[in-house]
Amino acid sequence: MKAEVDARSERAVADALAISLQAVLGPDLVGVYLSGSAAIGGFEPGISDLDLVVVTERSADRIDLAGLDLMHRAFVGRHPEWADRIEAVYIGRTTLASFRTSTDRLAVISPGEPFHVRDDAAASWLQNWYLIREMGIALVGPAASEIVPAISWREFVDEIAIYAGEFVDRIDGDVPPGGLAYAVLTMCRASMTVQTDRHVSKQAAAAWMSVRKPEWAWVVDAALRCRESRGRAGFDDAQTRAAARRLIRSLGAETSATQSTRSAQRNPRRVEPPGGR
Repeated sequence: MKAEVDARSERAVADALAISLQAVLGPDLVGVYLSGSAAIGGFEPGISDLDLVVVTERSADRIDLAGLDLMHRAFVGRHPEWADRIEAVYIGRTTLASFRTSTDRLAVISPGEPFHVRDDAAASWLQNWYLIREMGIALVGPAASEIVPAISWREFVDEIAIYAGEFVDRIDGDVPPGGLAYAVLTMCRASMTVQTDRHVSKQAAAAWMSVRKPEWAWVVDAALRCRESRGRAGFDDAQTRAAARRLIRSLGAETSATQSTRSAQRNPRRVEPPGGR
């Protein structure tokens, strides 16, 4: 008997998706973990994405990818309100256990992208592994802390700063309003995490940024409106979009500089006195 999904409940949708994953993967499934705003808070019905990490017995490029692709398509077909609002990262158990050095591939489905195998290293997804270990909800399988290696807060913040620096390059070219709004709010959260050692929802980070940099509050407000309207309002003029890009670049540079300074303070280089020892 199929589970009835309440479109208003992110947890009900996540549980139903987990049941579908069990049906496709069978013994290959180790665990399904709910992350993102549905787990840490700030989830907005009808707006927020559903973030999942799926851990498999075999590496992600050796599981039933075709069956999973069909499952995802069918799931969204039954629940069209979740189209382009599900992000699931598939990773093998041993890949996750050695993610810092593993060269195994991951599989991902995310908003705006079809289900596909990724070539980037598992180490570059450290933020995801930290969040499910510390704040994720196990829908299937053991607690994430049993299969995700320990990750320090400093590692997490360092990775956010690196991500923020790289994220700046993603706003070049023809970025749709929704993508630009996502970038602004993501950079607000990255900035807040690095500056305050607190990881909060995008909404809370937007409020913090508007107080910290009131001259940019109008751009942050436009990003929130764009997100709430699913890209239909807020960033519908060239002036606002250009300002958003300036804010993103400014926050990227500031975040990278702040973290570089902190890293240097944690690991000071030894300076020999004149004449040596």
